[in-house]
Amino acid sequence: MGMFDVEFHENLNLKEGNSNLFEFIKKQFLKNKNYEIKIEKDSLNIEKLQLGSLLRYKLNITTSTNKKEKTSQAIITAELQDTLILTIFIILAIAFTYGLGIIPIIMFTYFQKVKATKYLKELLENYKSTI
Repeated sequence: MGMFDVEFHENLNLKEGNSNLFEFIKKQFLKNKNYEIKIEKDSLNIEKLQLGSLLRYKLNITTSTNKKEKTSQAIITAELQDTLILTIFIILAIAFTYGLGIIPIIMFTYFQKVKATKYLKELLENYKSTI
């Protein structure tokens, strides 16, 4: 995982399996745009998704269940996709501002990571309240 990628774990109560969670997330994201979505047995992948931020992420949600304790855990990872644009901005910042321009770019990117993390956590809280 990179410095600006999102990753966290969330304990969920998946009584009806993970398909209910995946359908909820799919409906939430397909309201605004049409994304390429891949649903496999235990994972959901969405390419080039804007998670309430200006930067795009590749979202991967993987679920695992513990049958003994009857609990489920969702592992949410979002990998930053707009690295080429950020690299160009950093090179231009070094060339024109003697390196001081890197600070606002890194602050902006970190703020977008925080914003994406908050958006995903709110989405999972909304899912928990609908169960």
